[in-house]
Amino acid sequence: MATKQRICRRTIVDTKSVRRRKRCTWIRSSLSAKTDAPNAPFSRLAALLAPICWASGAPIARALLSTAQPLPSSALVASRFAVSALVLAPLLAVDMRKRTKGEEFATEGLFRAAAELAFYLFVGNALVTESLRACGAGHAEFVVNAAKAVAVPSLAYLVGIRVSKATWSGAAGVMAGLTLLTGAQGAGGATLADVGLLLAALCFSAHTQRMSVHAAKFDALPLTVTKLSMVAVMAVTASLARGDGSAISSAVASKEVLLLLFLSGAISVAGGMMFQATAQRNVGAAESQIIYATQPVWAALYAWAALGETMGGQEILGGAVILLSSALSSAWDAKDSEA
Repeated sequence: MATKQRICRRTIVDTKSVRRRKRCTWIRSSLSAKTDAPNAPFSRLAALLAPICWASGAPIARALLSTAQPLPSSALVASRFAVSALVLAPLLAVDMRKRTKGEEFATEGLFRAAAELAFYLFVGNALVTESLRACGAGHAEFVVNAAKAVAVPSLAYLVGIRVSKATWSGAAGVMAGLTLLTGAQGAGGATLADVGLLLAALCFSAHTQRMSVHAAKFDALPLTVTKLSMVAVMAVTASLARGDGSAISSAVASKEVLLLLFLSGAISVAGGMMFQATAQRNVGAAESQIIYATQPVWAALYAWAALGETMGGQEILGGAVILLSSALSSAWDAKDSEA
């Protein structure tokens, strides 16, 4: 009898161990993606173009907020995502018509994957929008980008995915550069707005991690269009629920506002998301995030070129540290992948 009980207990323990191993394997596979070395150089270029596109949204948003009838922040987010989906939808239709019967892109699981990514983006943008009511844009930019630079590689490490020394070094350099670039705007005690910004950074980090998985399974264009369409539906619904309908209708009557919304949606959102989906087919999330962390540098350069904002010595030094850290980290990772 005692022997049977020991056998039963051993069987239960072995079964739990198997389930635990399977669960860990699923988590690792759900957060990692395979790297296709031959396409890695092009993917790293796409990863660099993504933050360059995203950064263009800052000066455009400032221009929109300075118009005679500025859009509410929630309405601005909704309009940008709606325009981005409308811009890419015709390209998807043309791409579908050009494909032959044997070249259809994978659709099984596409809507589920796009819905997951859309949820992270919508919640992250909503949290940032609400947090900006209580803090400055420079402070928000520092908190979100600094948290993402650490959160993405840390999340990968915690679930057992190998993170290279180059990525950790790049994250440290990015943190130092962000501190210099934002200066006093990044300083200050923790507030409730910071909690919202940190939660937003976690959402964006989860989006980056999961993008590496979904981008390896689905073509960039259908995945991006479906995701942005879902975010647009969520954002527009939330904006209308807040009573922004009249503000949107009066603002879009201006040709200037329509032009700025088109540029923001087409370049900042649609272009940036397309480059991200293309890049993360072959470049891991942790390495990609170090490249994405250059976004504040491009935003500062856009502000200097388009809005005439000045950059002091500390800001220039911070931007140089970020660019150098990202470039060295990417080159180190590229050399390791070729070895």
